Amino acid sequence: MFCQFSLERRARLMVLLGGVLAAVVPAFAAPRAILPFIADTWNELARSPSRPMVVVFSTTDCAHCPKVIDDLAEAMRKARSSTRLVVVVMDGAGQEDALRKDRHYRKANALYVFDGDAMALRFKVNPDWRGLTPYVAFVPAAGAARFHAGPPPSDALRTFLRP
Repeated sequence: MFCQFSLERRARLMVLLGGVLAAVVPAFAAPRAILPFIADTWNELARSPSRPMVVVFSTTDCAHCPKVIDDLAEAMRKARSSTRLVVVVMDGAGQEDALRKDRHYRKANALYVFDGDAMALRFKVNPDWRGLTPYVAFVPAAGAARFHAGPPPSDALRTFLRP
């Protein structure tokens, strides 16, 4: 009887602990703030002292974007790179709670959502960009950004992450 009581007590404790962790852990893993991506944001990122960075432009309905974000985060982790991963969700305005819960966006060092006319914001980033996602920008510590429509080639990523 004592053994059965002890096991039941432990099981209840584990369920309680699991519930507490489930409520707390996602809050720590999610980005602290979702920032507006406005007309001047791209220039600010390009001048940021936090360079180099990889910026992924995504949409919530993009089928390939989550894998690209995951792959970039994993490559950066494996390379032990200090490069920052920034994700910009082009259609995320008004969906901030859902974005915070999405496991792919949690891998970003910073998370932005477009705030304004999407076409004008895309033009600010790169006049040649026609809105395809994922759209990946490698922003080096010095020099101009390099853009890739779709997943960036692995050799370009390795070269960019090389110290």
